[in-house]
Amino acid sequence: EGALEVVKASPGCVYGMWVTNQATATRWIKFYDATSGTIGTGTPVITIGVPGNATDNIAGNFGPGGIGVMFATGISVGASTGVADADTGAPGANDVIVNIFYK
Repeated sequence: EGALEVVKASPGCVYGMWVTNQATATRWIKFYDATSGTIGTGTPVITIGVPGNATDNIAGNFGPGGIGVMFATGISVGASTGVADADTGAPGANDVIVNIFYK
């Protein structure tokens, strides 16, 4: 919905996530190595499509053996309605619920 959500404003590692998409269409979760920003600006480190279906949850484990994915600046996340890096389509309120496991 515009601004990225800052998960961690310093270097860190993402180990996994748990996502629910309550919309009927696919929503795209985008992770950025940043401490602030706007969805659609810059290049995401990870982009994950979450199919629409309010009855399913998507879990993700990042890295084999629990190694995780390192972010040198910070961990920020956003959701959009399109897969393109520059997409700024805002999901509806409460469409996407994201839980991120990080250190």
